[in-house]
Amino acid sequence: MGICATCGSDQEYRIQIDEGGVPHGSPGHQITYRWTNLYVCLRCGAGVLAHFDHDCFAPPYDEPWDMNWRWPVTVQDVQRLEAVLTRCPDPTRGACVCPVHRSLRASDQASRAPDATATILLTEDELPELCFRT
Repeated sequence: MGICATCGSDQEYRIQIDEGGVPHGSPGHQITYRWTNLYVCLRCGAGVLAHFDHDCFAPPYDEPWDMNWRWPVTVQDVQRLEAVLTRCPDPTRGACVCPVHRSLRASDQASRAPDATATILLTEDELPELCFRT
């Protein structure tokens, strides 16, 4: 992913929350492709939630083909998610249908302000939910 904004160390790919469509240039691509991933710093444990959205509609009448958004995630929120990720059979598969992934995908449909912080809360059933706070 890149470099941690908190301490400057490398980040690792931890979970793909969602993925849809086929990547541009791949067989079967039909206009759109998107994903939402969480990356975690190997040194300090802080995270970043990243969302990529691609569509092949032609500018200047539409938005750019590729758009990226990122939201910081605190160490405490990353740890909260890590505690429940043990219940997921495949954290790096966005199409996973486990309760952890389903809960994250359902809560990720909320409005995401560009200047927000992504927060991870746990439900009464100990399932993670994404919230965006400004």
